[in-house]
Amino acid sequence: MAAARAALSFVEKAIKSHNVVVFSKTTCPFCIMAKQTLSEAGIQKMQVYEIETREDGADIQEALKSLTGRSTVPNVFIKGTSIGGGSETAELYQSGQLTEMLQEQGIIK
Repeated sequence: MAAARAALSFVEKAIKSHNVVVFSKTTCPFCIMAKQTLSEAGIQKMQVYEIETREDGADIQEALKSLTGRSTVPNVFIKGTSIGGGSETAELYQSGQLTEMLQEQGIIK
């Protein structure tokens, strides 16, 4: 129980502390796609947490599920708001909505 609370606190703090946060796994193709898409969108700085490299990775994944309803990675946040996973991030970019969102938030010019 304490580990779950600590993981939730970690996730909430990470989301509030960074403009762009990606909870990822290193070999996940959708995670790679999300990170590449964000880079292509012009994001110079994003905080990436490769959760399978952390001892609390399973707890973090459960915390993300409780916050977003998503049990999979990647889980991408822009200014504290979940925008989904790899496919959703790519779709938002292709439609122009991601660029617009990033510009409105002052993350890119």
